[in-house]
Amino acid sequence: MNREEILNQADLPEEGTYYTPIIKELTHQELKRAKIKHRIKYVLKILNYLLLLIVGASFVYPFLWMFSMSLRTIAEANLFSPNLIVTNPQWGNYLEAWERAKFSKYLGNSIMYAVLVLGLQYFFIIPIAYALARMEFKGRKALFIIKQIGMMLPMEATLIPIYFLYARIGLVDTWTGLILPSLFSMMGIYMFMNHFKTVPNEIIESAKLDKAKNRTIMIRIMVPYILPTFITHFILTFISNWNSYYWVLVMTSSERLKTLPVAITGLLRAEGITQPWHLAMAGNILQLAPILLMYIFGNQQVKRAMIGGRKIRFAGSKNKKSLFKRIKDKIVNPQTKVTYVERKE
Repeated sequence: MNREEILNQADLPEEGTYYTPIIKELTHQELKRAKIKHRIKYVLKILNYLLLLIVGASFVYPFLWMFSMSLRTIAEANLFSPNLIVTNPQWGNYLEAWERAKFSKYLGNSIMYAVLVLGLQYFFIIPIAYALARMEFKGRKALFIIKQIGMMLPMEATLIPIYFLYARIGLVDTWTGLILPSLFSMMGIYMFMNHFKTVPNEIIESAKLDKAKNRTIMIRIMVPYILPTFITHFILTFISNWNSYYWVLVMTSSERLKTLPVAITGLLRAEGITQPWHLAMAGNILQLAPILLMYIFGNQQVKRAMIGGRKIRFAGSKNKKSLFKRIKDKIVNPQTKVTYVERKE
């Protein structure tokens, strides 16, 4: 059998698809094993995408359920039904939650807390990260070990000692006491230090030959070079401070410093024998809206920083196909199509 006859019998791609047909002649047993292997691979691909869909749904469902709860009446909300469909949505719950939780008052505190921590934090963590990554000095290894130990300690392990220390020096229920521990973020130091190490040594040496000082190298070369990491740290730190609940609850005793997460818990006050969970969910949606928008618009920079700053193309930017179509193409039309033909003895 010549090549033209084999190609005529082979399962060639339709016009418009792009993969290269490969013809392999096998014995009967080899052909049987190849078909079984191909079917197993096909099934595993389907299972892989099903698993991804299940995992994705498990992340999305809680947000959809919370949004559904925020539109229910108090009686429907206390049933805790897993159903997402609301027949009679109560959009007034958002206005009621805004007024009861005094959002306009505590929103300013949340913004001030997050912005002050971010603005002051960079004055400390960027020089520390640069020194640990690019400078040689006595005690550098010891400081690095202390930093690693600090990353292993959970916040709860240091909360009580910090509280008693602040109570003695009068920093409880003050902006200084609320912000001070966050100025030396171990996660931020570690993130910037690792990305400072990726800057080519040739760039640093060239700057030093031009008599540039360490401060100039750090500000004018290092920080712009790792801009995706800078944006990623900004987004993650803002989200962490915006959602901070336990630390603010312990370190504040008056209403003037409380933030939105603490204020929203005030919505869960008993009304008879029921709790207004619908208002609590509406308050959570209002609180999450800014950080969800921030992540949606900054997710590209986050992904680039997580893979080392390489430029990547994201699905949906130029590809007009639907998600289902792209998945179907990957399963049904792989880039290489192999056709097995039984060899005649």
